Amino acid sequence: MNSWTEWARLSLVRIDSMGEFRDMASMPTVKIRVRRTGKACHRGMLSIGDWETPCVVGEGGLVAASLKREGDKRTPIGLFPLRYGLFDPKAVPDFPRDLAFPFVPASEDMIWEEEGADYNRLVRVVGKERLDERLTRKREEPLFDVIVPIGFNDAVPEAGRGSALFIHAARSDMRGTAGCIAVPRAQILELARRLVPGMMIDIDHEARETISRPRASNGAAMEVVRFAGAEPGPKLIVTGAVHGNETCGPEAITRVIGELRDGKLAIRRGAVTFVPIVNHKAYLQGTREGDRNLNRDLRPYVLPECHEDRIANILCPLIAEHDVLLDLHSFRSGHEPFVFVGPSDNDGEIEPFALAKSEGEFAARLGPSLLMHGWLTAHARAQRERARQGGANVSFSKGVGTTEYMRFCGGYAVTVECGQHRDPMAPQVARDAILNGLAHLQLIAAPAPKRSAKRAISIVDAVWCFSEGDRLEKAWTTGDAVAAGEIIARRADGEALKAPRDGFVIFPNPEPKPFVELYYFGEASQRFAG
Repeated sequence: MNSWTEWARLSLVRIDSMGEFRDMASMPTVKIRVRRTGKACHRGMLSIGDWETPCVVGEGGLVAASLKREGDKRTPIGLFPLRYGLFDPKAVPDFPRDLAFPFVPASEDMIWEEEGADYNRLVRVVGKERLDERLTRKREEPLFDVIVPIGFNDAVPEAGRGSALFIHAARSDMRGTAGCIAVPRAQILELARRLVPGMMIDIDHEARETISRPRASNGAAMEVVRFAGAEPGPKLIVTGAVHGNETCGPEAITRVIGELRDGKLAIRRGAVTFVPIVNHKAYLQGTREGDRNLNRDLRPYVLPECHEDRIANILCPLIAEHDVLLDLHSFRSGHEPFVFVGPSDNDGEIEPFALAKSEGEFAARLGPSLLMHGWLTAHARAQRERARQGGANVSFSKGVGTTEYMRFCGGYAVTVECGQHRDPMAPQVARDAILNGLAHLQLIAAPAPKRSAKRAISIVDAVWCFSEGDRLEKAWTTGDAVAAGEIIARRADGEALKAPRDGFVIFPNPEPKPFVELYYFGEASQRFAG
């Protein structure tokens, strides 16, 4: 054996024994779901976030991992790590070399051992030994040009329990495999692009009560799903698609609803209410807004004039019935998920609050490492500057959205920005936030989530676009660090807008209009330290 084989062996043992792999809910996931019964019980769907492709499993269907045996042509049920991939450089000479997931070129002397002392190991052979077993050998169809080993029975292999389980290309007729997961050949490179380090594969049957993707109605009707525990406790409400083009929330909420209905999760105390799609009109259109931004000036309307006004009249009383709100969003430009938190305890006029400690503890355990705060105060300051520069005088209430309304009602609330709109991992961030929130509030029987927050940013000011031609200096994303004096944007006449001190660009607007925010400025905060 050579250094590659030894590296692979040590990596399998080391990674499989890492404590964080036991916290399965925090791992990005490739999900495999197949039907329980029927002639085609080997067919199913593979999904990564909102991306899906048909797949096949072993021709004998799925089997409990403890019952998996060599040669049974069945695929084990469970959560297993995906650590690396292999590709045949001769068969796929243009295989991308800049993928996030580690892929290694396969050599002609590699064999995946299915018997003997190296059972379920990648080994090398010499000379012309075992030519018909080599990974790169010619086959009737090129199924193994790109493979991703599935981490089943490989850290400390047990002979006879199953070997050589991969994700690979399916046969053209999509018939079952000998136990592997296979996807259409046309999708194998797209799958490779969507894999990330630390990924898990979740293999299981479809839920007995199938939960379809959320569907929106054409009217103002809103689906509300509630689960109540037998013991008293806090009431949590979880909302998605307040903005219609932010779909990670509906996907994550729908998945958790399915797990609750299927018995994989159980609410033991208090209650949780899910609203998968708040803004139906915008969701159907695939746009941020229906008629206007629902997350501004949120309040009941005596005389509703548009779709969002009517939705507000349903949503506001619903929020007021609860103690805690978890609102799931995504963003257009940014480089990491973050949690929006409210103000410190205060009795001021803008946003008086008395539950900052409880809100901060909740926010710090939802998964993202970054917290942001200061939104409404910065927004109010920006409105004053807007009026001073000749813009229309706008009420501070224009900055009130779902979380601000919950605080007004006496509860506490956070927004989780789960990633960019089309990030395939954003739904997993959203699901983790839901599960961590349920665990923190002790609504489910689960260990208390560890503190994930590592740092915080305080939003302190806004810079307005005042005329056509005002523009950002470059393609900033939310959270980008800037040094004091660094140029962030320019006025139409060329005047440089510089960072007043070391800080961060927040909510940069690449297409600004006059009297709309060009960007917000933030600075490092120690508010949540420790």
